[in-house]
Amino acid sequence: MKKGLIVTLSIIGALAAILVSVLIGVLIGNADLEENYTEDLKKIKTEITSAEKEAKNEGEKLLSIQEEISTVKEQLETEAEKLEEVEAKAEEVKKLIDEKDSVSADIDKLKKERETAKKELSELKDDVKAKKDDVSKLDDTINAKKKEIDQLEDTIVKKNEEPIKLTAGQYIVGSDIPEGRYQVTNIGEGTNFFVYDPSGLPTVNTILGDSIVGTGDFVFFTSDGDMIETLGPVKLIPVE
Repeated sequence: MKKGLIVTLSIIGALAAILVSVLIGVLIGNADLEENYTEDLKKIKTEITSAEKEAKNEGEKLLSIQEEISTVKEQLETEAEKLEEVEAKAEEVKKLIDEKDSVSADIDKLKKERETAKKELSELKDDVKAKKDDVSKLDDTINAKKKEIDQLEDTIVKKNEEPIKLTAGQYIVGSDIPEGRYQVTNIGEGTNFFVYDPSGLPTVNTILGDSIVGTGDFVFFTSDGDMIETLGPVKLIPVE
Protein backbone atom coordinates (compact mmCIF):
# COMPACT_ATOMS: atom_id res chain seq x y z
CA MET A 1 0.00 0.00 0.00
CA LYS A 2 2.68 2.41 1.03
CA LYS A 3 4.73 1.15 -1.79
CA GLY A 4 1.93 1.91 -4.24
CA LEU A 5 1.41 5.35 -2.74
CA ILE A 6 5.06 6.03 -3.01
CA VAL A 7 4.99 5.00 -6.62
CA THR A 8 1.97 7.21 -7.23
CA LEU A 9 3.57 10.13 -5.48
CA SER A 10 6.72 9.50 -7.41
CA ILE A 11 4.73 9.60 -10.64
CA ILE A 12 2.90 12.73 -9.55
CA GLY A 13 6.18 14.29 -8.50
CA ALA A 14 7.66 13.39 -11.82
CA LEU A 15 4.66 14.82 -13.65
CA ALA A 16 4.85 17.94 -11.52
CA ALA A 17 8.52 18.26 -12.29
CA ILE A 18 7.79 17.82 -15.95
CA LEU A 19 4.94 20.37 -15.77
CA VAL A 20 7.14 22.87 -13.97
CA SER A 21 9.82 22.35 -16.55
CA VAL A 22 7.32 22.85 -19.30
CA LEU A 23 5.90 25.97 -17.63
CA ILE A 24 9.37 27.34 -17.12
CA GLY A 25 10.17 26.58 -20.76
CA VAL A 26 6.95 28.23 -21.89
CA LEU A 27 7.62 31.28 -19.73
CA ILE A 28 11.17 31.49 -20.98
CA GLY A 29 9.95 31.00 -24.59
CA ASN A 30 7.25 33.64 -24.16
CA ALA A 31 9.84 36.06 -22.83
CA ASP A 32 12.01 35.43 -25.86
CA LEU A 33 9.01 35.78 -28.12
CA GLU A 34 8.00 39.08 -26.52
CA GLU A 35 11.54 40.40 -26.79
CA ASN A 36 11.72 39.34 -30.44
CA TYR A 37 8.28 40.84 -31.12
CA THR A 38 9.34 44.15 -29.60
CA GLU A 39 12.43 44.27 -31.71
CA ASP A 40 10.47 43.30 -34.80
CA LEU A 41 7.87 45.95 -34.01
CA LYS A 42 10.53 48.61 -33.63
CA LYS A 43 12.11 47.45 -36.83
CA ILE A 44 8.74 47.50 -38.62
CA LYS A 45 7.97 51.00 -37.27
CA THR A 46 11.38 52.14 -38.43
CA GLU A 47 10.76 50.62 -41.85
CA ILE A 48 7.26 52.19 -41.95
CA THR A 49 8.72 55.59 -41.06
CA SER A 50 11.39 55.16 -43.71
CA ALA A 51 8.76 54.00 -46.20
CA GLU A 52 6.57 57.00 -45.38
CA LYS A 53 9.51 59.33 -45.94
CA GLU A 54 10.35 57.55 -49.16
CA ALA A 55 6.69 57.65 -50.20
CA LYS A 56 6.61 61.37 -49.41
CA ASN A 57 9.75 61.90 -51.46
CA GLU A 58 8.34 59.82 -54.29
CA GLY A 59 5.09 61.80 -54.06
CA GLU A 60 7.01 65.04 -54.30
CA LYS A 61 8.98 63.62 -57.22
CA LEU A 62 5.72 62.48 -58.84
CA LEU A 63 4.25 65.95 -58.38
CA SER A 64 7.38 67.47 -59.87
CA ILE A 65 7.21 65.03 -62.78
CA GLN A 66 3.52 65.86 -63.31
CA GLU A 67 4.38 69.56 -63.34
CA GLU A 68 7.17 68.87 -65.83
CA ILE A 69 4.75 66.82 -67.94
CA SER A 70 2.28 69.70 -67.88
CA THR A 71 5.04 72.11 -68.87
CA VAL A 72 6.21 69.76 -71.62
CA LYS A 73 2.63 69.43 -72.89
CA GLU A 74 2.34 73.22 -73.06
CA GLN A 75 5.68 73.35 -74.86
CA LEU A 76 4.51 70.62 -77.23
CA GLU A 77 1.33 72.56 -77.98
CA THR A 78 3.41 75.69 -78.58
CA GLU A 79 5.85 73.78 -80.78
CA ALA A 80 2.92 72.16 -82.63
CA GLU A 81 1.52 75.63 -83.36
CA LYS A 82 4.97 76.77 -84.47
CA LEU A 83 5.26 73.63 -86.60
CA GLU A 84 1.94 74.42 -88.28
CA GLU A 85 3.16 77.96 -88.96
CA VAL A 86 6.46 76.62 -90.31
CA GLU A 87 4.61 74.10 -92.51
CA ALA A 88 2.37 76.88 -93.82
CA LYS A 89 5.43 79.02 -94.53
CA ALA A 90 7.14 76.02 -96.14
CA GLU A 91 4.11 75.56 -98.40
CA GLU A 92 4.27 79.25 -99.34
CA VAL A 93 8.00 78.89 -100.00
CA LYS A 94 7.31 75.83 -102.16
CA LYS A 95 4.74 77.80 -104.13
CA LEU A 96 7.22 80.65 -104.52
CA ILE A 97 9.88 78.17 -105.68
CA ASP A 98 7.43 76.71 -108.20
CA GLU A 99 6.59 80.23 -109.37
CA LYS A 100 10.31 81.03 -109.54
CA ASP A 101 10.93 77.91 -111.62
CA SER A 102 8.06 78.89 -113.90
CA VAL A 103 9.38 82.46 -114.18
CA SER A 104 12.89 81.10 -114.82
CA ALA A 105 11.51 78.91 -117.60
CA ASP A 106 9.71 81.95 -119.06
CA ILE A 107 12.93 83.96 -118.79
CA ASP A 108 14.88 81.23 -120.58
CA LYS A 109 12.21 81.12 -123.26
CA LEU A 110 12.30 84.91 -123.61
CA LYS A 111 16.10 84.81 -123.80
CA LYS A 112 15.91 82.28 -126.62
CA GLU A 113 13.26 84.37 -128.36
CA ARG A 114 15.42 87.46 -127.86
CA GLU A 115 18.43 85.69 -129.37
CA THR A 116 16.27 84.57 -132.28
CA ALA A 117 14.92 88.11 -132.65
CA LYS A 118 18.45 89.53 -132.52
CA LYS A 119 19.51 87.09 -135.22
CA GLU A 120 16.49 87.98 -137.34
CA LEU A 121 17.15 91.69 -136.71
CA SER A 122 20.76 91.25 -137.80
CA GLU A 123 19.58 89.46 -140.94
CA LEU A 124 17.00 92.18 -141.55
CA LYS A 125 19.67 94.84 -141.10
CA ASP A 126 21.79 93.03 -143.65
CA ASP A 127 18.77 92.85 -145.97
CA VAL A 128 18.06 96.55 -145.40
CA LYS A 129 21.68 97.38 -146.13
CA ALA A 130 21.52 95.28 -149.30
CA LYS A 131 18.22 96.95 -150.25
CA LYS A 132 19.75 100.36 -149.58
CA ASP A 133 22.61 99.42 -151.86
CA ASP A 134 20.06 98.28 -154.47
CA VAL A 135 18.11 101.51 -154.01
CA SER A 136 21.30 103.50 -154.32
CA LYS A 137 22.11 101.65 -157.53
CA LEU A 138 18.55 102.20 -158.77
CA ASP A 139 18.80 105.87 -157.91
CA ASP A 140 21.99 106.03 -159.91
CA THR A 141 20.25 104.19 -162.77
CA ILE A 142 17.20 106.46 -162.56
CA ASN A 143 19.36 109.55 -162.49
CA ALA A 144 21.28 108.24 -165.49
CA LYS A 145 17.99 107.54 -167.30
CA LYS A 146 16.73 110.98 -166.43
CA LYS A 147 19.88 112.46 -167.86
CA GLU A 148 19.37 110.40 -170.98
CA ILE A 149 15.77 111.60 -171.19
CA ASP A 150 16.87 115.17 -170.66
CA GLN A 151 19.43 114.73 -173.40
CA LEU A 152 16.79 113.17 -175.66
CA GLU A 153 14.39 115.98 -174.91
CA ASP A 154 17.12 118.41 -175.79
CA THR A 155 17.75 116.65 -179.10
CA ILE A 156 14.16 115.69 -179.93
CA VAL A 157 11.88 118.38 -181.27
CA LYS A 158 8.26 117.50 -180.73
CA LYS A 159 5.91 118.13 -183.61
CA ASN A 160 2.86 120.30 -183.21
CA GLU A 161 0.63 117.27 -183.44
CA GLU A 162 -1.61 115.68 -180.87
CA PRO A 163 -0.13 112.60 -179.12
CA ILE A 164 -1.63 109.27 -180.05
CA LYS A 165 -2.95 107.23 -177.13
CA LEU A 166 -2.96 103.49 -177.49
CA THR A 167 -4.52 100.90 -175.22
CA ALA A 168 -3.07 97.42 -174.88
CA GLY A 169 -3.18 95.73 -178.25
CA GLN A 170 -1.68 95.50 -181.76
CA TYR A 171 -1.71 98.29 -184.37
CA ILE A 172 -0.69 98.45 -188.05
CA VAL A 173 1.41 101.43 -189.13
CA GLY A 174 -0.08 103.12 -192.17
CA SER A 175 -3.70 102.19 -191.41
CA ASP A 176 -3.98 102.63 -187.61
CA ILE A 177 -1.01 104.91 -187.03
CA PRO A 178 0.85 107.20 -189.43
CA GLU A 179 4.42 106.26 -190.15
CA GLY A 180 7.11 108.48 -188.71
CA ARG A 181 9.25 109.04 -185.66
CA TYR A 182 7.68 108.78 -182.19
CA GLN A 183 8.56 109.10 -178.52
CA VAL A 184 6.59 106.43 -176.66
CA THR A 185 5.83 106.88 -172.95
CA ASN A 186 3.81 104.69 -170.65
CA ILE A 187 0.51 105.78 -169.13
CA GLY A 188 0.37 104.63 -165.54
CA GLU A 189 2.55 101.66 -164.72
CA GLY A 190 5.32 100.45 -167.01
CA THR A 191 4.60 98.03 -169.82
CA ASN A 192 6.26 95.96 -172.54
CA PHE A 193 6.40 97.65 -175.95
CA PHE A 194 7.24 96.03 -179.30
CA VAL A 195 7.59 97.10 -182.97
CA TYR A 196 7.80 94.43 -185.71
CA ASP A 197 8.77 95.00 -189.36
CA PRO A 198 6.62 93.55 -192.19
CA SER A 199 8.59 90.28 -192.02
CA GLY A 200 7.72 89.86 -188.32
CA LEU A 201 11.17 90.61 -186.93
CA PRO A 202 11.22 92.85 -183.85
CA THR A 203 12.85 96.22 -184.35
CA VAL A 204 11.86 97.51 -180.88
CA ASN A 205 11.64 95.41 -177.72
CA THR A 206 11.67 97.48 -174.54
CA ILE A 207 10.02 97.92 -171.17
CA LEU A 208 8.64 101.39 -170.54
CA GLY A 209 8.41 103.05 -167.10
CA ASP A 210 10.65 103.83 -164.14
CA SER A 211 10.46 100.41 -162.48
CA ILE A 212 13.54 98.33 -161.67
CA VAL A 213 13.51 96.83 -165.17
CA GLY A 214 11.98 99.83 -166.93
CA THR A 215 13.96 102.00 -169.37
CA GLY A 216 11.74 105.08 -169.27
CA ASP A 217 10.55 106.61 -172.57
CA PHE A 218 11.78 105.35 -175.91
CA VAL A 219 12.18 107.06 -179.34
CA PHE A 220 11.84 104.94 -182.48
CA PHE A 221 11.18 105.06 -186.24
CA THR A 222 8.34 103.16 -187.85
CA SER A 223 7.19 102.70 -191.47
CA ASP A 224 4.09 101.55 -193.26
CA GLY A 225 3.50 97.84 -192.77
CA ASP A 226 5.13 97.72 -189.33
CA MET A 227 3.10 96.35 -186.43
CA ILE A 228 3.13 97.98 -183.00
CA GLU A 229 2.24 95.84 -179.97
CA THR A 230 1.82 97.18 -176.42
CA LEU A 231 0.82 95.22 -173.30
CA GLY A 232 -0.41 98.34 -171.53
CA PRO A 233 -1.69 101.85 -172.30
CA VAL A 234 0.93 104.13 -173.89
CA LYS A 235 1.16 107.49 -175.58
CA LEU A 236 2.95 108.12 -178.89
CA ILE A 237 4.31 111.63 -179.23
CA PRO A 238 5.26 112.60 -182.83
CA VAL A 239 8.78 114.07 -182.97
CA GLU A 240 10.99 115.57 -185.70
